[in-house]
Amino acid sequence: MPAQSTTRKPRRHLWRWLALILMCLVLTGTYAIHRIRQRLPAEFMQDIRAGLEARKIKDPDLRFQKYLEVRYGPQSDMANREKVFLDFFNVEHIRAMRFLVQHSPVNMRQANIDATARWVERFRDALTPDQRADLSARLQAGGGQSLLVQATAQYNSQDVYYRFQTAAVISELLKTIAVAKNP
Repeated sequence: MPAQSTTRKPRRHLWRWLALILMCLVLTGTYAIHRIRQRLPAEFMQDIRAGLEARKIKDPDLRFQKYLEVRYGPQSDMANREKVFLDFFNVEHIRAMRFLVQHSPVNMRQANIDATARWVERFRDALTPDQRADLSARLQAGGGQSLLVQATAQYNSQDVYYRFQTAAVISELLKTIAVAKNP
């Protein structure tokens, strides 16, 4: 009998230590995830959630449309479309978009970027003269100019390969700004 009790004690101690170590790992992991979420801007998380919801759609234009609807609301509303356009100049959104591009499947990356460029082109083409004037006023106001300067600095701080990949989107954004300024 005494031999059995001595073998059980070390096993009990081993299981206790393993449970304690596992509990410490779970608590540390939970704390780390909580801290990471606190540091990420709320808008960044909205972009990530929208990207995750749209990721399984095969057609790039429909995928981008789904992303926009989850992130901004129905695209039939001009206010939502304008918010999308202006967010292309939001520094946190620029960072989030880069993250989404980097973490999208390689075979879908350029298609996603091209779908974004097509959306900006369609947005520009659908603007009425009044909407162009309103957009121009927003962009030329002090806050709009500051937004453009900050966005340009953020975009230029990205690596050259990423800027090359997204040149079509930037081109469409610049055309839209030019059209808005010269209705």
